[in-house]
Amino acid sequence: MGNRIFTIMIFTGISTLFFLCSPAWAQKTEVQADYLLSHISRAEGDRMYALTEKSGALVSLDRGNSWETINRGLPIKQVWPFDEDEYRRFTSLTVDSNDSRRLAATTSTSLFLSDNGGQAWVEADLRYPVKASNYLTAVSFDPGHPRRIYLGSSFNGLFVSEDRGQTWEKVSEHLDPLYRGAGFYEEITDLAMVPGREDELFIAVSFDNLIYRYDTVDKVLMEIELPEGAEILNSINSYNGGYTDAPALEVHFANGRYIFDLTKKDWRSVPSLLRRETGRLSVQDTDMEAEYDNIRAIYLNAYNARGEVLQEHLEFLREHGFNAIVVDVKDDWGRLTYDSQLDLPAQIDAVHPVFDLEELIREAHTAGMYVIGRMVVFKDKRVYQMDNHAHAVWNKQTDGPWRYTVPEEREEDGETKTVYVQREFWTDPFSEFVWDYNIGIARELEARGIDEIQFDYIRFPSDGNVEQASYRHRKPDMIKTEAIESFIKKARSQLDLPISTDLYGFNSWYRMGNWIGQDIGMLSHYVDVICPMYYPSHFPHNFMVRENYIDRAFELYRKGTERARRIAGPGSHIRPYVQAFLIGRELSMEEEEYQLYLNRQLEGVFDAGGCGYTLWNNTNRYYMVNGQVIKLNSEAVESCTHAEKKVQKL
Repeated sequence: MGNRIFTIMIFTGISTLFFLCSPAWAQKTEVQADYLLSHISRAEGDRMYALTEKSGALVSLDRGNSWETINRGLPIKQVWPFDEDEYRRFTSLTVDSNDSRRLAATTSTSLFLSDNGGQAWVEADLRYPVKASNYLTAVSFDPGHPRRIYLGSSFNGLFVSEDRGQTWEKVSEHLDPLYRGAGFYEEITDLAMVPGREDELFIAVSFDNLIYRYDTVDKVLMEIELPEGAEILNSINSYNGGYTDAPALEVHFANGRYIFDLTKKDWRSVPSLLRRETGRLSVQDTDMEAEYDNIRAIYLNAYNARGEVLQEHLEFLREHGFNAIVVDVKDDWGRLTYDSQLDLPAQIDAVHPVFDLEELIREAHTAGMYVIGRMVVFKDKRVYQMDNHAHAVWNKQTDGPWRYTVPEEREEDGETKTVYVQREFWTDPFSEFVWDYNIGIARELEARGIDEIQFDYIRFPSDGNVEQASYRHRKPDMIKTEAIESFIKKARSQLDLPISTDLYGFNSWYRMGNWIGQDIGMLSHYVDVICPMYYPSHFPHNFMVRENYIDRAFELYRKGTERARRIAGPGSHIRPYVQAFLIGRELSMEEEEYQLYLNRQLEGVFDAGGCGYTLWNNTNRYYMVNGQVIKLNSEAVESCTHAEKKVQKL
């Protein structure tokens, strides 16, 4: 590496930092290469380690004046166009305080260990109770026990290994303050242990802006009071700098850096690393941003997007302060509901025109409405069946197409019989053919004047016997999130109009990309709008339990929108889907109660700083909308139009 100069852009989860190692360093102006870092750890002497967003791991032996890559054994991403040596994104990094050549780093799926300063990395064999669906977020060595490793996760709590990662034990049952119900725990953002403070594990919980001290012997969790005015907890580390020789934590907040003396239990504000906001821009950096940001929409199925019914809905929208519609252009069965001129959809009998696309756009624009085309992507019966199921998810046990079937009662010969029917037809999300097929449809819609494309079901199947599902189009070592990233990255490269994506509610509440491939942080790098579906009825009843069911709805939308905005950062706007239908226990609600139920969801969105939403009712009967919605929409126009909404990224 010689004397090459590097600008170290440290993306620590809150904002981009330029790490300046000394006044002399600060005066240097020649820049030959940039690294956008996700984590940095200082060791003894002048040694430093860093993880980059795309380029793997680095080591510096001169406090950052020069750097070398240390990537042997680290995983390469498998993302379209498959011609770049881009390393998989890391989620945490730690250095053993007793041996600075001993390192641990995590991706969302894996733990990597090095005993030689990163010259070679070995992947730990994670096994039960650490599950493949767990999303790893934090790791720490125990300075008092050389073979002990702690591992934190996004929603499954805390794990410990006593044998350097060969076996694991879940210890989350002692973390009651982190428990949210239904088997879910609050995200552990960071972990740290401090030499001289044996049997104390420090746990950072950024969404709640809390630091806990966990007594690993007595299994007691105690909250540490944070300094007054500290905003958005970012990371914690064992401190080994010059401000104190006492055992201490170094804590980064969005608005400053502090040292916490663990003996005196007091905080000291210290100079921050030079800070500036992230330089990552939304893909759409145009005047259209104001249009797709402050959107208040309702969903219409294709049959209600034409004729007198359309006019009735447009009038409803005007009267109640809405400014957009979401219309099915490719439905849950893979049918194109407009008169597509593309050859392949016609060949597989996927074109079933229901409305006139140009007429719909013209009528909506005349009424002042923004038109969003909803495209169901990977759930597609037509593509699933074509070419003898060549692009279907496969069943590795039956060596046939994978099927998710549900029981259905039917009358036959005067008797009621239970038959199993297939309701969902999943195509392989690893298939580039499937990507191109859907991107081609989106390009046609863009050319014909749609204002925004909204991709729905950009995920893997979640119901049924998914353990039997296999994916014949998967490239070696490619993971689910990389399949989804490849599709959306390729779509982004070919589309100029705004792109939005619909996400399963939990996938915008927690980082859960390993489950069905939807990683909100990853998607925010490519799409303009993310639409979480926080339907209260679809969360487990014992998740975020509240005495009042309607107040729970408010909290789900307030906290959910707030969390999604922080995870996505400034790259994507958050426009949730709001539950405008009744199901299950909600069917017993009277008019006044269900209208309040809807209003409280909207209030949650706006209270969290959201500026847009879409009402979902599959039948398009928006009977839950009352005069309070008009008032809320009017207030949203005042508070959100052209407002600058700055969000720190976790």
